[in-house]
Amino acid sequence: MPDAARCQLYLAAPAILPPSFDRTLSAVLEAAEVACLRLPAQSEVADLIPLAQARGVAVVLDGGVELAAKLGADGVHLAGLPDYAAARQRLGADGIVGVHCGRSRHAAMEAGEAGADYIAFEPHLDLVRWWAELMEVPVVAELGDALERAADFAVAGAEFVAVGKALWRDAAEAPATAKLLGSMLC
Repeated sequence: MPDAARCQLYLAAPAILPPSFDRTLSAVLEAAEVACLRLPAQSEVADLIPLAQARGVAVVLDGGVELAAKLGADGVHLAGLPDYAAARQRLGADGIVGVHCGRSRHAAMEAGEAGADYIAFEPHLDLVRWWAELMEVPVVAELGDALERAADFAVAGAEFVAVGKALWRDAAEAPATAKLLGSMLC
């Protein structure tokens, strides 16, 4: 069974950032150890990238390969494999290119074979466990609203658990929620 201690927190920012998101993000990054931050591909995120990177957090944009390169993001998170080759070519071997695979084993295997730096699955415990036991490419478990299942996915072998909307719904509670999630992954 994979070691749950290696699982890390991966944050997915809202598609539409609230006006005070920079303050909320700063508080969350102070409260919890975060490995990766996914931001929407919008020029408005330019100041958020160095804010996260200064804390050792990798930053990927949700699509937007050209914008990621222009703004100095560490890479991109793609909705599927069709854009992988162009993203890899533009970002080079050092850029992070992750691919969301839904619940498809086939899509995940194709992304892994193509060279994806990580694959992401919807929250399906058996699928994450299968991938972690057989494959070397890191897996991100997208938790959705199931934050209480973070530890289950860590034990199943996910290298990262991704939290999004559920974390950001209450800006005042987001730091405490992130801290709690981080403690569930150890």
